[in-house]
Amino acid sequence: MSREALKDLVEKIVLFLAIGLMLAIFLDPTFFPTLGEIANNAILSPLTTLPVELAIMAVAAFNGVLSSIAQKYGMDMDEQKERQQKMKELSNKIKEARMAGDQGKLNKLEQERTELTQELMGNLTKQFKPMLYILVITIPFFAWVYYVTDPASGIYEAPQMLLPFLGEIDFSARAWGTIPAWIVWYIICSIPISQVARKAMKVGI
Repeated sequence: MSREALKDLVEKIVLFLAIGLMLAIFLDPTFFPTLGEIANNAILSPLTTLPVELAIMAVAAFNGVLSSIAQKYGMDMDEQKERQQKMKELSNKIKEARMAGDQGKLNKLEQERTELTQELMGNLTKQFKPMLYILVITIPFFAWVYYVTDPASGIYEAPQMLLPFLGEIDFSARAWGTIPAWIVWYIICSIPISQVARKAMKVGI
């Protein structure tokens, strides 16, 4: 099997795995906590020696760094920005040609815009592939957090912490009636960690 054929096979396996995980989560309510239990027993149980808030912070840090690595090495952000700038300039030229009534030039510019749009869409598709690898890795991490913050798991007796201005947070409860509280804490941790990782790796700078 050639290198390209092997690469295509791996990408297809990862794609089907990612789709399979998402479908299983939506179709079977027991799958997500079961996946979290498997992740805990297989590799993540050492994190439960940390307080629950630090364990969630560790997951946020891992996912933030992983996402930054994927953006840096799997996505050509400079190329995408360059094409977007070309599209902006092309749109201005089309506007000028339309105002001048130059139909010949307008037709040529419209053709260029169509080709550039196809290039942009192709680049977006190519850049989407690294996100599949991230998805396959991060879903078990999210399932693990869901599992350990559930009092029924017995991992943490009282998965709570006291935060300034927010008071006591129960990670097994739901914030604002809909969002699991652990996701709120995850986002609070993830944003600054991701920014630091992106700046350190010079992603998007």
